[in-house]
Amino acid sequence: MLFTNRMEKVLLCTLNAKYIHSSLALRYLRTYCGFQTKFDCKIEEFTINQNTSDIMAEIYMNQPDVLGFSCYIWNIRQILELCTDYKKVAPGTIIVLGGPEVSYDAEQMLSENPSVDYVVRGEGEETLKELLLAIKGDLPLSTVTGITYRDGNQIYRNADRDLMTNLDDIPFPYQDELDKLGDRIVYYESSRGCPFHCSYCLSGGSGGVRYFSMERIKNDLEVMLDYQVREIKFVDRTFNCNEKRAMEIIGFIIAHRGTTKIHLEIDAGLFSDSMLDFLATVPPDLFNFEIGIQSTFNPALTAVRRKQNWDRLSHNIRKIKSQGKIHLHLDLIAGLPGEDWENFMRSFNMVYKLEPDMLQLGFLKILKGSDLLRECGSYDYMYQSQSPYQVLSNRDLKYEQIVALTHIEDILNKYYNSGDMAKTVAYIGQKIYADNIFNFYNDFSIFWQSRLLFGLGHKKEALYNILQTFIMDVHPSHEEVINELLKYDYLCHNHKYGLPEGLRSRNPQNINDHIYSYTKNVKFIARHLPDFADKNAREIKKLVHIEYFNIDPVTLEINSERVLMFVYSPITRKADRIINLSHL
Repeated sequence: MLFTNRMEKVLLCTLNAKYIHSSLALRYLRTYCGFQTKFDCKIEEFTINQNTSDIMAEIYMNQPDVLGFSCYIWNIRQILELCTDYKKVAPGTIIVLGGPEVSYDAEQMLSENPSVDYVVRGEGEETLKELLLAIKGDLPLSTVTGITYRDGNQIYRNADRDLMTNLDDIPFPYQDELDKLGDRIVYYESSRGCPFHCSYCLSGGSGGVRYFSMERIKNDLEVMLDYQVREIKFVDRTFNCNEKRAMEIIGFIIAHRGTTKIHLEIDAGLFSDSMLDFLATVPPDLFNFEIGIQSTFNPALTAVRRKQNWDRLSHNIRKIKSQGKIHLHLDLIAGLPGEDWENFMRSFNMVYKLEPDMLQLGFLKILKGSDLLRECGSYDYMYQSQSPYQVLSNRDLKYEQIVALTHIEDILNKYYNSGDMAKTVAYIGQKIYADNIFNFYNDFSIFWQSRLLFGLGHKKEALYNILQTFIMDVHPSHEEVINELLKYDYLCHNHKYGLPEGLRSRNPQNINDHIYSYTKNVKFIARHLPDFADKNAREIKKLVHIEYFNIDPVTLEINSERVLMFVYSPITRKADRIINLSHL
């Protein structure tokens, strides 16, 4: 389908997984095609949680001549539904799909979805620009590499396009955009490709790593950092594959830092001692490192062609953890070839002992275009027929074990990754489960299943009670300590009057008088709460809470009464300091 007389409006869309996300791909395409072809390119972002009829109505209000969608495993179903219905109400609109979810089976995608006119395969900037020129009639369609398209009843595949050699040719993607992204994550890349060749991933087959120039990167970062966006998330697959370059970028960010958080995907096993020393100097709470460990089971790593030195990797992670400067996010993948339940349990326990700030338990997906898709028969993989193509079973893990791991993932997110019960969960792992923490999450998930708790909405307060009930039923000798630790965890993270149901308070009946005796004490305020000096006793009382404990929640000393004052931030509503009143 060609527009040989007029083509004015190009609307580029996607459905993000969450509102907080933003699409870097759309902004690359808009700036590259719009600036170089003078087309009227506009972008619209939606989320997968929106009603498709509402999305379609909003698209229709734009009246695009060409409608493009950026397609991924999380949004492809809704996008295809939108394409089918939109073509019914606007049959003259040309629909173009691009992205990893359509690049590897473009012919089949067009054959099964007659509403789609073109598929842009692979890297899209240059291809989409030429396709738009061809649609307008300024280029022969046959010369546009990297596309698959229909002409009548026939489907044609043009030759693949070579990767761009000079990434600096792509304009800065956020021109006149940052004011619209103040409350969202801003995605950015300083390189494309990956030096590794993991068989489950698409990045390893991209022909190595290509870099934006350092001058370009610094110019881009300066704009975003000066604007003080909420968070910049680098999408570089291995940010530190060139260590000298990584250090220079990190140093530039530190020199220009404001309130912006920085998220980097790194391979901690590559860090040299000098890099570790350098990281010890970074400001706290500026960087978030996401480290894809995936597994510690060497046969599984070998099967997916992933190189890893556990001793070096774990040493480096512990070193970074001990410095207390960087938020650590570690990843595991369940379902890798050869890793059965027992071996995954060992991987889980080994990674958990590194005490990351977040431990993500993900599940292997058999992605289109991946080497593992071609090899999956060797491992008897069964996986979802539709996106996200998550593994259902293989030779080493049965379906019921995969289901059990999804339950463990849910529990892990609620009780560990939330950070709401850190003291309690640490005690359970060390004192009850003797460091086989996987068994705790498995036992607790079985308890949840027996009580039919999965799939229901639970208030945060209820989660404390559920854990307390589990301990009372399964490990009653620890119930007293758990009660005290759950109280402590709850009061650290929640400024509310009263404790969740099931937790016992030891406070005397005249606790309010007790609190007032401190909030009216000028000397106490001057010494312990000097920032409250301009507040009256009633105002101060609203920001503090006193609780009695029969253990020391910090040292776990038993039968040692502690009286603690929790002082809350009026902004976060969490305790930003705790005063031990026991010896005052």
